[in-house]
Parts: sequence; structure tokens; C-alpha cells
Amino acid sequence: YIQLIGIYFASQAKQDFQRVAMLELTGHQMEDKNVGEPIIANYLTRWLSDESKISPKSIQVLLDSIGSAGNTVQAIHEVPLPSEPSGQPVHTQSFSGIQGLRAATVKLLMHALNSPKKQTKLYLYSDESMDWIIEDPEFAKQWIFLMSANIRRGMHIEIIHTLSRDSNELAAAVQRWLPFYMTGSIVSYYYPEKRDDMFNHTSFVLEGEATAFSTSVRGQNRDTIRYIYATDPSVVSGGEETFKRQLQLCKPLVRTATGRNTRSYVDEQISLFSSASGSGVGMQGMLLSGMPPELLDRMLQRHEIPGEERTTILEQQQKRLELMHQHLERKDFQMVISLPRITDVLKGKVTAIVPELITQQPFTYLPMEYHEHLMAVIDLLERHDRLEICILPNKHMLHNVQIFAMQNSGLLVLKHRDPKFVFISEQKDLISAMIGFMRQVSSRIPKRERNKAYVLEKLRDFAKRVEEGSAMRMLP
Repeated sequence: YIQLIGIYFASQAKQDFQRVAMLELTGHQMEDKNVGEPIIANYLTRWLSDESKISPKSIQVLLDSIGSAGNTVQAIHEVPLPSEPSGQPVHTQSFSGIQGLRAATVKLLMHALNSPKKQTKLYLYSDESMDWIIEDPEFAKQWIFLMSANIRRGMHIEIIHTLSRDSNELAAAVQRWLPFYMTGSIVSYYYPEKRDDMFNHTSFVLEGEATAFSTSVRGQNRDTIRYIYATDPSVVSGGEETFKRQLQLCKPLVRTATGRNTRSYVDEQISLFSSASGSGVGMQGMLLSGMPPELLDRMLQRHEIPGEERTTILEQQQKRLELMHQHLERKDFQMVISLPRITDVLKGKVTAIVPELITQQPFTYLPMEYHEHLMAVIDLLERHDRLEICILPNKHMLHNVQIFAMQNSGLLVLKHRDPKFVFISEQKDLISAMIGFMRQVSSRIPKRERNKAYVLEKLRDFAKRVEEGSAMRMLP
């Protein structure tokens, strides 16, 4: 049975960190993570059998060496030595402990703020605990002010986030940095492998200007850690090269779009539909999917969008619908929506997020425009067995964000109200966590109310109320 156990666990190790964990458990190197599944199964079988990976031949060589040791006395011959080497003198400053780290960081950010260069680049990496930022409220205020002030001056930041084996800290890391992500000035990465956790490294580099860095051992008294601050060009250049080499070993964590660039949400959605993705989920506080191009065209004309621009927008919408239909023919998709108050629909107060997002102009539905879009969603649900729509009560809906996630492909979160913001990630653990969150939200809806027939009846009833209310008030 041991061999079967090894084969089973090897077959379940789909993600890099899982394969690395098994390799390290069995005494192999994480660089071997791309070896075939049968090899990992063999490693596990030998480990479970308590069979050493050291071959009998290697043991024979070791025993022969021990047996012959001491038989030959090797004389130590004098060799010529050079004069004592002399390195390049550099000026540095040393800071001690957590207070020293804070001081070095303030010094670096103040240097950036006072630099004549406005379009500076800041490279950040640290696998130390980030508590040093939030433990001291006064320092936290200084940190936020200095970062914000530099970003306003045009600073661009590249950051490498670190994660533990279970990846739970990823969401926390992103959450801490979210206010800065929303500026669109940060690009982040993560190292996908498990670290040995013996050493901790911190490296903050202001490109071409200054650096603050340290190396310590896990468990070392924080007060004994020395943080070195330097402006010497050779030291700064070395820090830049180290960071860039780290980036080559990392994967993108989060990309962002802000302001008018949030229209990229539609392009990103098309990209996910056309990728080799798995099942998907979406949360729409306002109708987003399934808008007919004919309806979109009339709304664009009503807002006097030029003909050439309309043509491009409509072609893109048609392509998006085709890809969505293709996806739903072979993959599952769960969409959580909520319905607005009927009075808001009849008063024309409901935001039409599709044209608003694409044109970056305010759009609201006329009552029968909303009715037409809702009927298209009903048609979508009737047409595709793999599509599941859940209607969440308005009070439980996250109205400020639209969520779209595809397993093994990507994650999009759109904040459609000012300040507009799109959060994009292809990190598998974040995608899985978001899909899990969405399914947890939908599970709160009673099972009977998730039944397709129930949902269709509720949507048709709402559409009928809109139609009757419009006719009664003679609304368009």
C-alpha cells in the first residue's frame, strides 16, 4: 500500500508550493519541482518506507574513504600570499533594531521626496514581519504620508510580497497595501516557492539614489539587527541588480487600473473568457453580463457617442458575448446578482455600468432599457444549463464592487464608483480564495431559491413589474 499512497499524494500535488513541500519533506531540492509525477511518487514511497535516498554505491565510497583516512600524511606547503587586499571604501550609516528600520525607511523616503527627480522608482522587498509599520501609530502616519507624497510626485513602486506555505498572508499583504494600489503606481510580484526561512532579508532601493538593507537569522533578537543605509552608487547599483534578479524568479501578483483606464476591465474579461480557464464566478450588484449590442447601440446614440467609436464598442461587445456563450457551452459559471428597487428603475436612477465603463461617461437605464437587459439575462439563463444565477437580497450585496473570477486563469475586481479602480490578479491562491468566498456567499441563499425555475420566475416577475409600471406611467 505504501507505493499506492506515494502515487496518490504525488498525483494531488498540482501547485508548485505543494510539490516543493513534498520534495523538501523527502530530502530533495525545490529546484526539482518540475520533475515528473512518477519521480515524486518514487521519492514519497522511499521516504514512507524509511528508505534512504543515498545509494549503496555512495556508501561504499564513503566507507572506503574512512578506511583509508590517516594512512597518508599530507604536508602543508608554503604558498606565496599577496599583500592584504583593500576594497573600495564606501560611506554607509548603520541603524539598529525596529526603531532603526523605521529611521532608515523615513530617511530613504525623505531622500526621495527631496530628490530633484520626480519620476523615481522604488524597489521594496522584505520577508521580515511587517508589524514594524503598524505597531507604532505615529510612525504609521509618517509612513503613509511619505509614501503618498512620493506617489503624488510620480514615484513608481515595484514590490515583491512574500508568502508562507499556506499562502494565507497574501490577502493580508494586499489589503495592507490597497490604498497605494488604488493610485495605480504599484506593480507587485510574489515568489511562488517555499523559502527555507533560515534567513530574513530586507532591501529597499531608491533607483540610482539610496538603499537600506539588512540580513538576519530567523529568531534573532530584533534589537541586534543592523540596517545599513547607503547612497554610494556601487552599493545602490548592487541593490538594484539583486532586486531585478529576484524579479526574474517571481510571478506577477497584482496589476491595477485607475480612472479612465478602468475601461480595461472589459478587455480583461474578454481575455479570461478566451483563455483555457476552468469554471467561473461573478458578482454583479448591477447588470453587467449579457447586454445585447442593439440595446447598447441605442444607449450610445442617446448619449451622442460618435459613430466610429460606437462601431468599435459594439464589435467588442459582440465578441464578448460570443466568448461568453462558448464558455458556457463547456464550463460552469455561477453569477450572483441583486435586483434594484423597482422605484429606482422606473425613475431612471439605475446605473448602466456597461456603457458607463466603456465610455467613462455617466449612463443610466431608461425603464424599458433595463427591462430589455433583464430579458437578455433571462434568455441567457434559459439557454445555458451550465449557468447558475443566484439572486442575493439587496442588503447583502457588495454594491461598490463587481467581481469576476475564472479558475486557473484570473481574477478581476472592479470598483465602478469614483475613484474608479480595477484589481487584477492571476495568482492561483487568490483566485481560489475569491471563488470560495463567492460560493460561501451564494450558499447563504436558501437552496430552494437557488433553483433555476425559481430564479427564472423571480426575474420574469420583476421584468413584468417594470413593463407594467412603465406602461402605467407612459415611460420610455
